[in-house]
Amino acid sequence: MRTISRVSLIAAVSAALVGSVTLPASAAPTADSTVTVEVPVGTLSISAPATAALGTVTPGASASVGLAGVQITDDRAGVAGWSAQVALTDFVGINAANVIPATAATYTPEAATVTGTATVVETPASNLSTAKTVQTATAVSGNNTATWNASLSVLAPADALADTYTATLTHSSL
Repeated sequence: MRTISRVSLIAAVSAALVGSVTLPASAAPTADSTVTVEVPVGTLSISAPATAALGTVTPGASASVGLAGVQITDDRAGVAGWSAQVALTDFVGINAANVIPATAATYTPEAATVTGTATVVETPASNLSTAKTVQTATAVSGNNTATWNASLSVLAPADALADTYTATLTHSSL
């Protein structure tokens, strides 16, 4: 019997010693995943009223019309600035020989209301026969919009003939 007790005692002591010895912890297995997300490059666009009527004007006088809600939308998600330009064709009468030149027109923008991050500065323009910059955005960061109102004026020449004249005002964004 003593032999069995000694064997039991030795087994019990050995188990206690093994339990009290700290074994090094083994690291849990890991796996890394690379996760990506893309912010796509959008577009730069401009919108303006489809029509505007200057009304009537007497020779040698000016006529003006308000253009409400001209807007540039910059969805390029970048830092590049932009500019808005206007150009006007000559006013041509129903009788094509009757012309009021685009050089007689002026475009006066108001300060833009901006959403997003951009500093927008307006610039009045005259002689609209070639494209003129009327709004400029700098310090751009991310998407932004700028909305403004403007006034378009035309001085009818003193020798203007009675007719109905039509021109095209083009807004563009760069």
